[in-house]
Amino acid sequence: MGHLLKVWSYLSSPLFIPLLVSVWFLSYASGLSHPPTILKLYLISIFTVAIPLFVYGLLKLLKQANSVHLSTTKERILPLLIYGLLIIAILKTVFNDGNFQPLYYFFIGILISTMVALILSLFRFKVSLHVMAMSGALAFITILSMYLGIDLVYLICGLSVAVGLTATSRLYMKAHQPIELVFGFLLGISIQVMTAAYYV
Repeated sequence: MGHLLKVWSYLSSPLFIPLLVSVWFLSYASGLSHPPTILKLYLISIFTVAIPLFVYGLLKLLKQANSVHLSTTKERILPLLIYGLLIIAILKTVFNDGNFQPLYYFFIGILISTMVALILSLFRFKVSLHVMAMSGALAFITILSMYLGIDLVYLICGLSVAVGLTATSRLYMKAHQPIELVFGFLLGISIQVMTAAYYV
């Protein structure tokens, strides 16, 4: 069980959640066979996964980061700032055609969450980015299910389990205190609910 929780802690990285949600949303909204959709996913993968991993590798090389999980608030400040800029780049390039408004506001929510996490890090509070990302995805898909009137109960149940498993894995690895997980959950949910007001 411990090995599973360690593996899950890596698989549930907040770097992967925006891309996975984007793949799901775009496959449902337009299919993945259209070149413009493929280009959007390519850009999202570059900005949310490839570049952040490169930045982490550079910070690791410069001894400014000890773990990909950014275990201290000091380690988080520069990566969160860069990640926020990358999300702005996504908003300006991927969604410049005005299409897929729900996904656009999902990324607005990610940007707000990132900035909140950055501000909290400046005050030396380490909110759980894993739980914040996972709960944000849960909130987004739940809201879409209600807004569009589509049955996503199995996906929502699966994400609910994933949120619990993510929180458990972070506790098991002693990466967070319970209050940091609770803050991550509440921020992920509340920010996505707030941004949903612009497309619901």
